Amino acid sequence: MPATSTGGCPASPAPSWARSSTMPLPPPSSGGADVAPALRPVWAGSAGAVLVLVAALTAIRLWAAGSLGLAADEAYYWIWSKNLAFGYFDHPPMVAVLIRASTAVFGDGEFGIRWLSVLLGAAASLGVWRLVWRLTDDRAAAIAGAGMVQATLFLGAGAVLVTPDTPLVLFWTLALLALVEVWRTGKGAWWLAAGLSVGLAFVSKYTAVFLGLAILLWIVLVPELRRWLRSPWPYAGGVLCLLVMAPVLWWNVAHGGASLTKQFGRAVPKAFDPRFVPEFVAGQAALLTPLVGIVVLWGLWVAARRTLGQREPGAVLVTVSVLPLLAYLLWYALFDRVQGNWTACLLPASVAAAVMGAKALPAAPAMAAVVRASLRWSVVTGVALGLFVLGHAAFRLAPLAIDPTGQLHGWRAAAAAVEAVAERTGAGTIGTASYTTTAHLRFYGSGRPPVVQLGERLRYAMEPEPDTATIAARPVLVAVESRREAEVAARLGRHYRVVEPAGAVDRLWRPRFGLTDRMDRLVLFLVREPVAPGVPDLAAPQ
Repeated sequence: MPATSTGGCPASPAPSWARSSTMPLPPPSSGGADVAPALRPVWAGSAGAVLVLVAALTAIRLWAAGSLGLAADEAYYWIWSKNLAFGYFDHPPMVAVLIRASTAVFGDGEFGIRWLSVLLGAAASLGVWRLVWRLTDDRAAAIAGAGMVQATLFLGAGAVLVTPDTPLVLFWTLALLALVEVWRTGKGAWWLAAGLSVGLAFVSKYTAVFLGLAILLWIVLVPELRRWLRSPWPYAGGVLCLLVMAPVLWWNVAHGGASLTKQFGRAVPKAFDPRFVPEFVAGQAALLTPLVGIVVLWGLWVAARRTLGQREPGAVLVTVSVLPLLAYLLWYALFDRVQGNWTACLLPASVAAAVMGAKALPAAPAMAAVVRASLRWSVVTGVALGLFVLGHAAFRLAPLAIDPTGQLHGWRAAAAAVEAVAERTGAGTIGTASYTTTAHLRFYGSGRPPVVQLGERLRYAMEPEPDTATIAARPVLVAVESRREAEVAARLGRHYRVVEPAGAVDRLWRPRFGLTDRMDRLVLFLVREPVAPGVPDLAAPQ
């Protein structure tokens, strides 16, 4: 008999978009693993081992979060968190919201700023586990992925720091999980979750535009998914995404496109300089850790082949969520430096590709042996490297003449010393020439006298402007990084009639291996009698 409605009349056929071309796949089983024991990473071969690993690493990172000083950008984002807005000069507002929530619990110390970021780093294992499980229906592969993601320096050291990448990775992962559910269940409502996640990813960092591109490519490249182009669900998800993005876009319109112009302005090529390409590749190898990097490369190769061949939905999703952004950054590296953290959002899908590719080893015996050994020891070596980096950041374990972790140390004493000079000289304001020095002096100082960056005032559009009358009435003590001493001194001479040297303050860390304990020097100038009213702009073109 023909199907009938509840009223007894023949039922209308469902619209084409509501009829799934494939039956939803069964939920992942909790039964036997598909990955051979020999291919499971050491320390990530069972759920219990991964839970112990994540718990131990989280405890160590929480200790480091409270023991290490803030990086300049962290202190800068902390300033944002005290003045919440829909946008800021450098990024969308989510990192400020994250820090505001974090400090609401444990206060404005280093631990209070970072603890929530550390827990999100631990949660990355849960996200990767769920992603791989739903992509492969392979319990062992999911467990291996959950362990492997903790073996990268993106989390080994990066999870201790709070940056816009912290919430970006969270929402990027949630978007991928929602898209997998679209495929596995055929339920259109998951498009709303995907749209919400993409919108929140955009509110975290503008890199999320590549996630939107990935979704479009995924639908177009997979034949069985094209039916969604005739469904209202993806468009509803898109509308929800735009609603979440709207306040950030509105803030940019109100501020002359400040944030969007700054970030997307980087897309304009500069002079051709391919030396940045090997630097980018080496940086990614270090952040993934070498053995994880080898397995990720192989996994992405396997996923790309399956994308071009079988158009398998899971492989296509992994490929399009990684390779477009990676290709763009490789192109960008032909002209300018790529910061290593710009690929942090690719970590969950990259690790998923790594463990998914483990079941398709290379045909060449030598290559197969390399991939097999890399997978086997990836977690052990990666975790060891991450612990060494944290240990070095705390105790200076390596004799590095140029040490990036040095920026974390010595700022509390330096800020107190600068304030002492200001009091001795009668300065009513501490001026700076960069947001990094401003952020550190504001976080570690007492706030008396106030610290004001002389220039780039749009960075501080979220807070009241400083009292220009006070700045003009009393001398200003300007603190400048030693590398910019001559440049800033010349600029001060164009803005003030009197510019006098006022000494210097060294920022110190523990001396080791015959290396100096001086990480940097702040050169001080006492200036008075401004040439023009208002806050002088030391960053303006001369």
